[in-house]
Amino acid sequence: MLARLARFSFRKRRIMVFAIWLPILIGISVIGGAIGSNYHTDFNLPNSDSKIVQDALTNGGNTLECTFNGTTSSASAPNAIVGYDWTFGSDSTFMLSSTGPVVKQPVTTCSLLPPPTTPTSRPATRSPMIIMIVLLLCLTAGAVAGMVLLLQPQSRTAGPDSREPSAAEASDASQPGRAEPVTPTQVKVGCQAPHATDGAGRPVSYAPEQLIDRKLNTAWRCNGNGIGQVVAFTLPTGTSIAEVGLVNGYAKVDPASGARRYGEYRRITQVTWTFANGMSFQQSLTDGVKTLQKLSVPAQAGDTVTLTINASTQPGSTSRGRDAVLISEVSFRQP
Repeated sequence: MLARLARFSFRKRRIMVFAIWLPILIGISVIGGAIGSNYHTDFNLPNSDSKIVQDALTNGGNTLECTFNGTTSSASAPNAIVGYDWTFGSDSTFMLSSTGPVVKQPVTTCSLLPPPTTPTSRPATRSPMIIMIVLLLCLTAGAVAGMVLLLQPQSRTAGPDSREPSAAEASDASQPGRAEPVTPTQVKVGCQAPHATDGAGRPVSYAPEQLIDRKLNTAWRCNGNGIGQVVAFTLPTGTSIAEVGLVNGYAKVDPASGARRYGEYRRITQVTWTFANGMSFQQSLTDGVKTLQKLSVPAQAGDTVTLTINASTQPGSTSRGRDAVLISEVSFRQP
């Protein structure tokens, strides 16, 4: 499943970027801007001494504040004040008692302080409906842009001068440091479709020798699903093979109409390679890849290799004559 998801993400990368990731990024930015960053915290010590005193001096949200401005007898004067015992409450009553003779009662002024300032309320957030509308518009715009970019290349019709794949592209010609290709001397098949015509009315053949001609615009063809069909290759004497590969469909672009034939026919999704020493290797093929799909194997000596078709897709087109399997190219490389 992850492999299929990876292939889809690669083939449809424009949809993934413009129709999914970009709208999600824009939506997250819009939601973040709408919610804002009004972070705050509340600190409270309910059982502390200062809180208890504050609660005791609070009346209806107001605090009583008293100022004593007066004179008393000095400590050396007769009948000096020994001490005071103050009692007051919220009903505007103030009493004074002393433990000794009172010389003079101080002038007392009491008043209520204004209530404490209430914390400012959090600014109202934008309506969730507005956020959803903006996010929906972003997603829609991203989806439309992704679809336009995706369909744009497919809407171009190839003209008569469309370039057909070259032999170098088909065979992945040898490069310095790479293993040399091996060309079979003979190819035998048990099924071969009859000749047909292309978009310009020219004859097209499907001979097995076209499997090794290093051209993607030619192919071997067998009508039906091809399952169980065997292709036998004869190699030069003394050959050792370390890599095999094939193009699992008809990778031709019609020179007259510009039609791409790969998606119209069946595509092979699994084959088995069997070597002269009896060793067999199974290869799974990816639908949609129009170039050589290779499989590295331990070096196998021998002069024969067979290719057996195990599975294929349904035809991509319902047009007459499209129910067939085709292989545009097969490759072998030595160590």
